[in-house]
Amino acid sequence: MGFFDALFVRKPTPQAFAAQFIEAAKRRGFDAALSYNADEFRLEYGGNAVFNLHHAYRAYCSSDKASRDTALQGFVATLCSSGKAAPERLSDARAMLRPLIRGRGVLEDVRLHQLRTAGREAAFAPAWRAFGDDCATLLALDYPESTSTLMSGPVKSWGITLDDALTIACDNLRDITTDSFVEVARGVYRGDWRDGYDASRALLPDLLHRAPVHGFPVFMIPTRDVLLVTSDKDDGGLARMVELSREAAQTGRPVSPFMYCYDEGLRRFTPRQAQVAQRLAQLALRYRKDDYDAQKTALDRLHKQEGRDVFVANYLLYGAKDEAGEMFSAATWTAGVESLLPQADRIVLVRPESGETRIVPWQQIASLVGGLLEEQPMYPVRYRTRGFPDVGQYAAVTIGEP
Repeated sequence: MGFFDALFVRKPTPQAFAAQFIEAAKRRGFDAALSYNADEFRLEYGGNAVFNLHHAYRAYCSSDKASRDTALQGFVATLCSSGKAAPERLSDARAMLRPLIRGRGVLEDVRLHQLRTAGREAAFAPAWRAFGDDCATLLALDYPESTSTLMSGPVKSWGITLDDALTIACDNLRDITTDSFVEVARGVYRGDWRDGYDASRALLPDLLHRAPVHGFPVFMIPTRDVLLVTSDKDDGGLARMVELSREAAQTGRPVSPFMYCYDEGLRRFTPRQAQVAQRLAQLALRYRKDDYDAQKTALDRLHKQEGRDVFVANYLLYGAKDEAGEMFSAATWTAGVESLLPQADRIVLVRPESGETRIVPWQQIASLVGGLLEEQPMYPVRYRTRGFPDVGQYAAVTIGEP
């Protein structure tokens, strides 16, 4: 690559990318005024509407010179479709319905944004169904250049339930889906549709069972554009699938870090090999940290806006730098400080007056002083502290290793 080529593909600053995005949206006909919020790296428009730039920026910067404009235009198309009104008649919408699988952190982002813009009294009732315990199945409309998520579910005038609409949506997705799997590593196949619904095809168990694997199909959906399948009997394939998922997560929009299979319904799959299971658990911790970090940022802004003094504890990861050994999560619970604790593997109890600290496994904390932890309706879950373990409780806990 020559000097000028290298200069051309240089990573733009976030501010420069935002300006480029706004200009591209204007050229495409987006007529609402877009305001750039640098602190939260997002565009704001139409009162309470927002468009987060994080994933678009990451996708743009990770693309080569030839692909950057395509990546940018894809996200601009998504923004432009966000203002489209859904058809009032089901007959006009039926063929456009599609299902989407998204990480549940997406719902949390929307919820916390609404709290900041509309207040705590505003109703928030997204329409979704669980896919496992970390994902949501949502309803969407498929337009020629973009997808519009129906966060509130079917339009009332359609006269159908969410489940009815999702049945139609899954049938539509099945109808446009050919058996298009390519081998990306020995024994591991990736869906090759590239239409924005790759991960969502995990809702089609009949498709997964037609993947060319020798055994029972096990799959992963690390990002929205990646569906990976291998055999439950292929230990090497399972290991390679984890590593491919780790690579995908570095640039794609995350969905789930887990392995799944259909066995009398959807369930998680645990690989037999200890090393593969460990790598999978490490990946899950990193996804969970991303969710907790995003949640903390949003909660800190909300509390600042409301003038509330609540400590939103960090979700921290510890382990070997080469990730060859154990990795675990931890959070700090300090006496005298009202906190929102993440559910971490270990809790560090801190008594500032004496300087004492104790590292305690979560299970022991929950069983011994569960009455001091009030579960909050959040995802991922947090617990509001109601005091601190008394002297007897503090003395009873087992000191863990740092």
